[in-house]
Parts: sequence; structure tokens; C-alpha cells
Amino acid sequence: MNVKEMMTSQVYTCSPTTPLNSVAMTMWNNDCGAVPVVDDQQNPIAMITDRDIAMGAALQKKPLWELNARDITDSQQLYKCETETDIEQALDLMREHSVRRLPVVNSQGKLAGIVTSGDIIARSNSADDAELPFYRTEGMLKAVTGHHAPMPLTV
Repeated sequence: MNVKEMMTSQVYTCSPTTPLNSVAMTMWNNDCGAVPVVDDQQNPIAMITDRDIAMGAALQKKPLWELNARDITDSQQLYKCETETDIEQALDLMREHSVRRLPVVNSQGKLAGIVTSGDIIARSNSADDAELPFYRTEGMLKAVTGHHAPMPLTV
């Protein structure tokens, strides 16, 4: 099974210069917890989550309208996959890097969609002979929902 079979194709995006209050409203209005940051050619360059927004504003001690997406994603490593990537490879990538969402790109590197842990869980099946048995999702779930060591607070 390929990622394209379970990804969400309608994805709301922002640019690196989009103010964080606009990104937050996009998330609120569209019931999503993450928005890919794309360049002018629609290539994903970062992923911004609701938690990133909250922590970025708190740590920088600035209101959302004074910050933009670049302010909190510049040092971020982006993990992504292609539409033809096998879902098990995507699971491994999510588990290895403890990410809940992967931007999906087409053969030209343009954003084609997003695949989330929720998308994968919804398609998992408890039968061992299923196309995506639940035991394959277990490791990813543990990795992305487990507690991580706290990062040092810089003031």
C-alpha cells in the first residue's frame, strides 16, 4: 500500500513569512493541528504545529502577530515522503524521528498531501493478514506519543 492511498490531499499551507496568528487561525478554521510551510514553488520546507506556535511565542516572549512561520521553523529538520512511498516505510520514518505527520511530495518535489498517524491508524486492521496490520503501527504510536526528555529552557 502506498502513501497516496491514505494521505489527505487537501492541505492548508503557509509561507515562511506568514504571521503566526494567521497560521493559528488556519488551523482553527480548518480543524488541523499542523500546516506545512512551503516555498514559492510549493515545495515543503518545514512543518508547523499548534504546539510549535504556542512554545515559539512563549519562549520568544512575543505575541503571535509579531512572529512568522520562519521564526519558529528555521532550525527544524523536515521529514517527508513521496506519494509512491510504501506505507511501512512511512511508518518507519515516523517512528525513527518521532513525528506524527509527514508532508507527501510528488515526483517533482511539490506538496501533494499529508499523511498523519491518525490516517494510518484509521486504515490499520487487527488481522495479521491485513494489508496494514495494527502491530505495524504500534511502534510508530509509541514513538510519537511517548514522553521525551525536556529541552533546556533558554531565556
